[in-house]
Amino acid sequence: MDVEILAPAGNEQSLQAAFAAGADAVYFALGQFGARAYAKNFSLKQAEEVIQSAHLAGRKVYVTMNTLLEEDQMEAAYEQAKALHELGVDALIIQDLGLIHMLHHRLPELELHASTQLSVSTPYQIEQLRKLGVKRAVLAREATLDEIRACAKTGMELEVFVHGALCISYSGQCRFSQVRYDRSGNKGRCAQACRMEYTLEEDGKPVETEGRFLLSPKDLSLIEQISTLRDAGVISLKIEGRMKSPEYVFESVKAARAAADGKRVTPMMKEGIDIAFNRGYSKGHAYDQRGADLMNPKTSNHQGIPAGEVLSVHHNRAKVRLEHDLHQNDGLRFTWKTFSTGQIANFIFDEKGRLISGAKKGQIVEIKVGDEVRPGMKMRLTSSFVLQKEVEEAIRDVKVQTPITFRLSAAQIGDPLMLEADDGTHSATIEGPQLEAAKTIQPLEKRNAGIEKALRKTGDTWARVESIQIDLPENAFVPASLLNQMRRDAIEKLTAFRLERPMVVEVPYDFHPEQPERLPDYAVIMDKSQNIEDDLLSVSEFPIAGTVRKAPIYKDDGEFTDSLGKGKIVENLNLTNSYAVAALLELGYQGGVLAGELTEQGRKDLMRAFKERYGFDAPVVLTAYEKPRLMIMKHCPVNTAKKDGRRENCSLCRVHRYTLRGKDGKRAILLGNPDCRMQLFDEVPVNRIGEIGEFEKEGIHAFRAVFSDENAQQAKTIRKELLDAIQGADSAAKTEA
Repeated sequence: MDVEILAPAGNEQSLQAAFAAGADAVYFALGQFGARAYAKNFSLKQAEEVIQSAHLAGRKVYVTMNTLLEEDQMEAAYEQAKALHELGVDALIIQDLGLIHMLHHRLPELELHASTQLSVSTPYQIEQLRKLGVKRAVLAREATLDEIRACAKTGMELEVFVHGALCISYSGQCRFSQVRYDRSGNKGRCAQACRMEYTLEEDGKPVETEGRFLLSPKDLSLIEQISTLRDAGVISLKIEGRMKSPEYVFESVKAARAAADGKRVTPMMKEGIDIAFNRGYSKGHAYDQRGADLMNPKTSNHQGIPAGEVLSVHHNRAKVRLEHDLHQNDGLRFTWKTFSTGQIANFIFDEKGRLISGAKKGQIVEIKVGDEVRPGMKMRLTSSFVLQKEVEEAIRDVKVQTPITFRLSAAQIGDPLMLEADDGTHSATIEGPQLEAAKTIQPLEKRNAGIEKALRKTGDTWARVESIQIDLPENAFVPASLLNQMRRDAIEKLTAFRLERPMVVEVPYDFHPEQPERLPDYAVIMDKSQNIEDDLLSVSEFPIAGTVRKAPIYKDDGEFTDSLGKGKIVENLNLTNSYAVAALLELGYQGGVLAGELTEQGRKDLMRAFKERYGFDAPVVLTAYEKPRLMIMKHCPVNTAKKDGRRENCSLCRVHRYTLRGKDGKRAILLGNPDCRMQLFDEVPVNRIGEIGEFEKEGIHAFRAVFSDENAQQAKTIRKELLDAIQGADSAAKTEA
């Protein structure tokens, strides 16, 4: 089975680099609704040009519309999706359930791919997405090989990441940037809190750790495992990196292309990738990498490759013994333990003090450096001027073309000359004039060589002639001018076929859900000491007596679920618009929890729009009390620091209080779930219990409290406060009625 190499395109150069290196498809965003708001991105006009050129070359284009959308953005998102559909985009990659639901009902022929931000890793979740018209699922990076194989058995197209940065949190489940810095990662503005420095604290005291970047994983690299992923049923191999350089895109695609084609990934290919960008490598969760195999606590920066050692420094000139060739304008990083400083190799001198443009491995040179460089530091190469030029040349010189075949035929002299062209998908036939007899008969080999020469002149077009079949009488004469014209006509006809845009089927939105039963008020608890007996329903992932089962995002069974599992009420799937609530009803759920990052106006707009469209109040739950969950991850900083990182037979986070303190002094609480998925909670609680009366007026009739590290007395007090507020609001509503 062929697999697709899918490359990132954060800008025009990266897109060209991807195709020059052999990518089958690229993904990028327009100016709106893409989860990389700081990439250069593309305009709609640029997208049209890219789609046309890609389709001519037999490549595909996917556009990411993978941010969360509030009510006032839905129609604009729809219009953008429709415009891209009209341009012939091959698929949209989407996180927001509401947008998926809306497009499925209004543009049924538009291909939809579910973003990795939906954190899908089970066959049941795959089947739920299928009900919404999704054709391909981008699996969670946390999925194991066994989970990938199980999902593949559903028949859904699967896409997995094979190279690039790893998010430490389940994608779509991270609120760290939004809560702490008011920059939502789910809306494309991530502040990369996971790449910052932290101190681990046990019961308020610092814990010694190998480094300070305790949430920063190594980069993922599964390029040499591509054959295994193909055998597991993966159809698309995705490279992360819309914010990275064209050199990174070119080198990673080139290596992935080689591996997918069954060729050897050479040391030179690996070095090119390492120079372009790396934080060290991990095989990730698919191969159950944990602790030190997964994380790089010493630095979150690009590491490059070893390039030398500083022998001495005198008057801002560092004497360096080279471990790798060096060229002027190369990027350098000088490191000492956890300290590093970077610069460009602007001035290089040989041992006689002469200015040179480059030097070979093993030579001793002097480099003009900054004040922070000291003897004994290691020098690393973090960008290559030579590599940059090689990629620029490849972009300029490599013709991205599609193979075609020609058949030139006529049964006898006097019959019409026919040229048939085939590109593997389309066929075109050009009928020429009647075939004439040659006045002077040439040797057949010479005549056919002339014909082939004329037919192969495709120049800078998208077509590359792979084979030519000639079925003509021996005495046939075909002028070169005629062959040239017929070749041009055939390619023009194939071009028209390849640029045909799909018929856009637009239908009225016609979804009418039945009103579900009223959602319960409840409390989510994470420790048995919090299980207070009162009239408030208790929900937990832990097997605590008297609680209702809550399924985590990677499991299906539970009355409450963090995913598209088998439950009745969906939590933590980022409901931010009325169509997302409707999507849950379409999938058979009773309702779901409103996203924590939904704005005040967005909430009001959602409730109003839902009731106007469907005739009853949106079945949603509002979180009235919580210490916001910042992320959930398949990694444990506590176990890594205190034990071996394997997350087995531990329970330390149930014995001590662990926090991560940032350089700004703010702390995050660490609490593991039953499967040792570590959750981070903000220290500062959000309490909106006093506003329940106002929320009721908006049509919200169900509320929850989430308890993380609160003790039994604190939990009891808050639960009573919540129950009193709910009862008071209900009494007020009855009085008004």
